[in-house]
Amino acid sequence: TNSKRITLSWVRRLKIAIDAAKGLYYLHNKSEERIIYRDVKSSNTLLDGDLNAKVYEFSLSKQVLQADASHVTTMVKGNAGYLDLEYYSTQQLTEKSNIYSYRVVLLELICGRVPLRGIGSADSFNLVLWVP
Repeated sequence: TNSKRITLSWVRRLKIAIDAAKGLYYLHNKSEERIIYRDVKSSNTLLDGDLNAKVYEFSLSKQVLQADASHVTTMVKGNAGYLDLEYYSTQQLTEKSNIYSYRVVLLELICGRVPLRGIGSADSFNLVLWVP
């Protein structure tokens, strides 16, 4: 990949976190059709030239068809490091599933570490379990 790694200031990290949260809030509450994103992860957050964050890549998203519905029942899809365990066990996708995944993205921003590494190996790492 040709992506450049840059060190982000805490102010910039906070702005990215807020931008991503605003995008998810819009999908959950303000869009004409309510959408549960289903693939919240750092690599699905694009930064423009001014480092403004935009949520993109909606191929796994689900539209909530009933206005008062609390969830969408669906086959589990998404990235293991960001996956809400409740969604994984019940196959019921909710806005809370997006919030869980967003919290993993926040941990990445704060810690500068990937959510999962080397699963099944001696040096495996799980960011969610690493943070008390």
